[in-house]
Amino acid sequence: MLASLRIALVDDHRMFADGFSALLSSMREDYTVEVFSEPVEFLKTFGAAPTYDLIILDLVMRSMNGLVVLAAVREQKPRTPVLMLSGIGAEPPLAEMRRLGARGFVHKSADTGELIAAVDVILAGGTCFDGPQTRVMARAGEAADVWQSKSERQLPKLGPRQLEILDLMGQGATNKDIAGRLNISENTVKSHMRSIFQALDSHTRTACMRKAQALGLI
Repeated sequence: MLASLRIALVDDHRMFADGFSALLSSMREDYTVEVFSEPVEFLKTFGAAPTYDLIILDLVMRSMNGLVVLAAVREQKPRTPVLMLSGIGAEPPLAEMRRLGARGFVHKSADTGELIAAVDVILAGGTCFDGPQTRVMARAGEAADVWQSKSERQLPKLGPRQLEILDLMGQGATNKDIAGRLNISENTVKSHMRSIFQALDSHTRTACMRKAQALGLI
């Protein structure tokens, strides 16, 4: 019997995620797929759980930029392979994906065979950035797309706990609220916030939130 391969699918488009998860499970009996609709919850699990054999990560999510999640994965467990997905119609930030260590990219409109092939190639240790959909999108060259402009920026290096605190800050939580929800001291919260402010080159909470929103961190 084949050893099970653990795959994390991080995508807040639940219908697509459930469908892709079912597809993977039906195509390969040795795939165990865990679906996460919230990036922060995934990062918490990722930090505590044994290493996944593959992470499949959506580029565009409501609560967090997929590139930020990719950077956090690289910070914690740099050898974990990541396949990026996107349903956007413009050119994807392939250069930034590669810089951050992604092993491949597939558009969500790709056919079933291409999606499965990309997963198989990456699990075998290869890379996959050259599918038909990727080539078509690259030729389209929609340079005005917001994701391309964001990909040219250097994303700040924030750890999973700092991203979690940043997410709660974006929800309007006070330091006391954050400490209670994360079961840590207020001093620890303040220490993380100082690191967040420094990473985002901000001196006030308001400025920090604006910078985080501009970068797609929240």
